[in-house]
Amino acid sequence: MLKIMIVEDERPIREGLKDVLENVIGNCEVVAEATGGRMALSLLENEAARLDLMITDIRMPEMDGLELIRRIRERYANLAIVILSGFADFGYAKKAITYNVTEYLLKPIDHLELTRVLERIRQDKWPQGTSLSDESRVSPETGEERRIIRVVKEIVQRQMGVEVSLQYVAEQVQLSPQYLSGLFKAETGRNFTDYVLEIRMNKARHLLKETNLKIYEVASYCGYASPKHFNNTFKQVTGKTPNEYRETGIPEN
Repeated sequence: MLKIMIVEDERPIREGLKDVLENVIGNCEVVAEATGGRMALSLLENEAARLDLMITDIRMPEMDGLELIRRIRERYANLAIVILSGFADFGYAKKAITYNVTEYLLKPIDHLELTRVLERIRQDKWPQGTSLSDESRVSPETGEERRIIRVVKEIVQRQMGVEVSLQYVAEQVQLSPQYLSGLFKAETGRNFTDYVLEIRMNKARHLLKETNLKIYEVASYCGYASPKHFNNTFKQVTGKTPNEYRETGIPEN
């Protein structure tokens, strides 16, 4: 899960971005919020060690985003930084490149573009899967098989917005697809494809009830390139089309 700091002086934008990161895109936790550059630098004294990413505005009172980034790079060279700006200013973008900024995004936020940027950051940070390379987080009594299944579930959650095949996940945990399929069934009692479908449908239910995203956007966030395929699958699972489900007003459990 990505640990993120948001630096934005406008409260509605800051809160909206937090909601998108945590409840729409998912697998993100906003662990710190700052209203300006000076506050961000102060928070970094305690939060830098656990941060994966900072998302910052450019034009803010007291200290602008570029000056903030310049100071951050003096001490935190490896922190991923995404600029979120209301201005398509080539001069800003050019200077941002010199500070090794990960991405320069324009407001209003394009959710799908932000999702792709976050996934690239995850891949750069954990190229072989989030937990597989971090053995220290796994309790020795858990067992190798349970550890692998936990990693598989994390990969499925993290890759929600793209097609997740058994072949792809098997490559991430360095097992054959046939072996992983049998192991997953033995450990969870479910087929891998059934598990992926369940996760996607749960995410779809949440987005349909808790957001105003269009149906094709919900489909994309849940890993379906074809809205028609998503509609058909959703109806097979729930008995309702996505629009019908949204209109019923049934709250999530």
